[in-house]
Amino acid sequence: MLELIVSDMDGTLLDETMHIHPRNREAIMHTYQLGIPFIVATGRNFHEAKVLLDEAGIRCPIIGLNGAILFDREGEVEYEIDLDDQVAKEIIHYGHEHGYYMEAMTSKNVYSNSKHQRLHYIADMIQRMSPELSFEETLSRASQSNEVNSIEYIDDLTDLIEEEGQHILKLVFIHEKGPQVLHPIQQELSQRYDNIYITSSFKSNLEISAKTANKGGAVAKYCQAHGYNPKNIMAIGDNLNDLKMLEMAGYSFAMANADPAVKEIADYVTGPHNEGGVADAIYKALDLSQTNTQWDKAPYGD
Repeated sequence: MLELIVSDMDGTLLDETMHIHPRNREAIMHTYQLGIPFIVATGRNFHEAKVLLDEAGIRCPIIGLNGAILFDREGEVEYEIDLDDQVAKEIIHYGHEHGYYMEAMTSKNVYSNSKHQRLHYIADMIQRMSPELSFEETLSRASQSNEVNSIEYIDDLTDLIEEEGQHILKLVFIHEKGPQVLHPIQQELSQRYDNIYITSSFKSNLEISAKTANKGGAVAKYCQAHGYNPKNIMAIGDNLNDLKMLEMAGYSFAMANADPAVKEIADYVTGPHNEGGVADAIYKALDLSQTNTQWDKAPYGD
């Protein structure tokens, strides 16, 4: 019996327009009718995720910032795992000294040290998902997006700690050259600090959080708190920050557009995010788990 469905958002639940694909919404609503709960586990913060879920009429708990924070259905924080303040400040200083573009996430919001670079980062994400669009078109979409207009811009991210008293849950380094620049940063920071966890949700970013803050740990904690057996849950994702979550789920799915490492870990590969691949995976999981189902649409594979 399938007990719980956990889905990543970017490159998974969301299509190339950065909205929830209609087929995915339909499948999720079907599982609600069966009494199977649905949650998202995303690198996004609460507000970025909630806007898109609300738009699709989906109300669910949100594991945010790669597992560093959990919000219940009402938007209340159940727990958060922050970076050590001194470590966070040192990493920010390191980024400033080397001239890297950075973002910081707290329980309140996302903060960027450059609106110009944030705009181009989001435009690049859109173009990766929709390569047929011109860069001018993606830049126009990005400039109007919630991902650019809902966050705050601050020159020195250490002010969040020193002046506002906030705790940073995740730091992100972003560079257009991807692993060529980011991999050496990862190696250096990993050697310097043993209490951080570093992963990636896109080739152009590096995401840093506390060592215990990851999607797999967050899903395991959620299952323990709510009495779900991890062997009876479905998890689906597309990138490296989803690996630990997929490893602990009884039914694990990678998107067709997923990183090769994700496909290697997952039990099954479903359709691409642009075609509502999450819906196909849900129907497949219902079939595999022999969950009693009655749906209007033909199940996966028919």
